Amino acid sequence: MKNKFCLFSSNLSLLFLFFLLISKTSTGQSTAQAIKEFEKLAKAYHADRISADKYLDSTYSLTQQLVSEGTEFKTQELVGLLSLYKNIAWGKKEYGRPRVKYYVALVDNAEIFGQTGAAMYYNEKLSQELAKNGKIRPLLVDVFKVKAYNEQGLYDKVISTYKDKKEYIHHLPEQLQNKKNDNVNGMYAIDILAVAIEAYIKTKDTAAVYRTALLADQIGNMLKRKYPINRQHMLYNDFYALIRHHDIALLENNQIKVGILLDSIQSLKATYKDQPMSFIEVPLYQMKMDHFLILKNLDSARFYIKQLESLPNFFKSQQPILDEYKAQLQAVQGNFHGGYTSLTNALAHERKAKAVLMAEMDAMLYAYTEAENTKIELQKSEEVKHQRTTWLVLISVAASIFILTIYLIMVYRSRKARTQVEALNNVANMQIIAMEEAKHQAVREEQQRLGQDLHDGLSSSIAAIRYQLEVILMDTNDAALKNKLSMLQHQTESAYKAARNKSHEWFRAGDEQQEQSFEKQIKLLTDSSLPDSRYKKNIQIDNSSLIGVDMDTRIALLRIIQEAITNIIKHAKAKNVGILIYEEDDTLLLTINDDGIGLDEKKSRNGNSTMGLQSIRRRVQSLNGETKIRSDINGTEIIVSIRLTTWANASLN
Repeated sequence: MKNKFCLFSSNLSLLFLFFLLISKTSTGQSTAQAIKEFEKLAKAYHADRISADKYLDSTYSLTQQLVSEGTEFKTQELVGLLSLYKNIAWGKKEYGRPRVKYYVALVDNAEIFGQTGAAMYYNEKLSQELAKNGKIRPLLVDVFKVKAYNEQGLYDKVISTYKDKKEYIHHLPEQLQNKKNDNVNGMYAIDILAVAIEAYIKTKDTAAVYRTALLADQIGNMLKRKYPINRQHMLYNDFYALIRHHDIALLENNQIKVGILLDSIQSLKATYKDQPMSFIEVPLYQMKMDHFLILKNLDSARFYIKQLESLPNFFKSQQPILDEYKAQLQAVQGNFHGGYTSLTNALAHERKAKAVLMAEMDAMLYAYTEAENTKIELQKSEEVKHQRTTWLVLISVAASIFILTIYLIMVYRSRKARTQVEALNNVANMQIIAMEEAKHQAVREEQQRLGQDLHDGLSSSIAAIRYQLEVILMDTNDAALKNKLSMLQHQTESAYKAARNKSHEWFRAGDEQQEQSFEKQIKLLTDSSLPDSRYKKNIQIDNSSLIGVDMDTRIALLRIIQEAITNIIKHAKAKNVGILIYEEDDTLLLTINDDGIGLDEKKSRNGNSTMGLQSIRRRVQSLNGETKIRSDINGTEIIVSIRLTTWANASLN
């Protein structure tokens, strides 16, 4: 089955134009003559010989007359000729109907003369303008889309477009019956369903063909109940009903029924003799040729080929279809050489027609979305340049803001990292001081040691709170919260001084405080520098492995962990951090790992590792231990091993 539906307009208002075009005998006046007609009307308006209303009516009538006579304009040409019309139509709020007619004129010209992209674009504009005037046409744009896709053989897109509107179309029979929708939308639905049926036939989805045809029949029957409606709509509805049943009869290979339906289509000329009927001839001749070629009635097929050939060639697909029929007829007659020649011509014409169509679609004459009048835009080149300059300035400003934002973020992160490192150092230093002090507490008298423990523990805690408040004050921008935190800081300072003054009173009263375990000290260290909101931490310390480990070694281990965490904060960009201390074969093992970006390979090869790693190696060497560092894009692992036998021998000596 040929693309017969591509021969009809998707816009019902264009039916009359098709009747005139197919039945016309002249080629219409030249473009130059037509331009003079537009100029004549414009001069009359500017000279006040005709009113604005008269100018609008006369100009629109002129466009319809020119299209019906076959006078073709490129879209940009017609937009330029209608520039005065547009200025007037958009000059007054009450000119809603002239604004609709403006888009109708552009749609008519684009559709009749195959300017696919422009027609698609102006159909959308027409739909929007109709909606502003209270006429909702949700299917208007889709009618033309499915026709354009069908002409290109893009049946999947036809079906996809139909499915997008399927729910709306499905409810139309009920809405038409209850007068909740108007006849025009029903006719648009009939148009879409006709093309969808053909697409389903092409894709061999028989079940969908029957479902879609049934829905079209339901809508058509609802429209028939409203007869007499617009005679053109009545003819259109009856014609498509017969076409649907003809297509299904072809699908069922029922040539008897096909012949009866073709006669019924022919009889529409008598039923609607008050209407122009020439538009039926092209698809009717095609269907009759298909029918007679299948029946091998060559005389009748030859007759209708001549009939189709005698009609004016208005459509891109008409000539390729005619050549294809000639090829089929010659092949059936045994003239394979002639059939090959006709088929070659058909393919050449088809390629040419498709090339024109695809060029328009690819170039997206839809591109009139950006500028409806190419010539007018050219005349306003200075304005365009100004707009471009403005955009360049805006883009430059936006880029500057973006770069500044990135810079501020980097500064903020750098400051935050510095703050974390400082907090880490402060807490670590305080813990180290406490541990060193504990080393000497054994030689003091028990009462002094208890008092000193109370003094250092309470003072250190208050000092830690003071430093934490200071960090929070630096990180927050909330003025009210800053005031409260500042008050807390002053109160903490007072508490710190009070604790020192009161320590002597409690010198003899306090109980011996249990030394904080090494694991808790490390957790305190990491909690101060690696907040839970940014890091996931896994800390496992085997305290039994530290039995017999002297205080100096513990302090060294704490310093190593401090250096490693500092590197993670500054360089690693990690999310997970692990610290593990355990004993294995008389060796104390410390493992620190992260899932960051790894160390710089270049620096590692040249021996230029970071200061922090050098410090770790020196500390481990001082303990007669070994350091291994493994790093790749998945993270870094530092392994420190120290022989425990060294301490054992030392203690024996």
